Amino acid sequence: MQKTILDVRRLRVAFRGYPAVNDISYQIKQGEILGIVGESGCGKSLTALTTMGLQPNVMQASGEVIFDGKNLLENTEKQWQKVRGEGIAMIFQEPMTALNPVTTVGEQVAEMFELHQGCNKKEAAEKAIEMLNVVHIPDPVRRAKAYPHELSGGMRQRVVIAMALACKLLLSSQMNLQRL
Repeated sequence: MQKTILDVRRLRVAFRGYPAVNDISYQIKQGEILGIVGESGCGKSLTALTTMGLQPNVMQASGEVIFDGKNLLENTEKQWQKVRGEGIAMIFQEPMTALNPVTTVGEQVAEMFELHQGCNKKEAAEKAIEMLNVVHIPDPVRRAKAYPHELSGGMRQRVVIAMALACKLLLSSQMNLQRL
């Protein structure tokens, strides 16, 4: 039997009492992939953002988002920072919403290693180049020095994937990454 990784129970997200997401429940088991489909404005992004504790401050969330035996909706911001990246990561559809335009992509990937794995700058930079290689960015040493606007949309998407993978999510089994 597969372990349940994420268990969302009766999630509700409201703005001034009006539900934007109303009573959604789902489970994701180890090895499963879940796709959420719906028309524009139906709450897909808000559901994902709330699961990560990133919903707008004016929104009130209720229900349960169980990860690693804990209800994430009860987390403080400090607890969320530990969960994000180390346990759960989000790959945004539009990478420029996740990338800083004035910081090189190498520095952005390296930051994940500094924040979540305690690497020094040199180690983090080396690991960032390794991750860019893992996601099949050509010439990762040169591309690490580039700014997001200097990369194609597909390469930017791979940088965001590298950032998501950087913190132990799949790094230990690179065999799974060969299909990227």
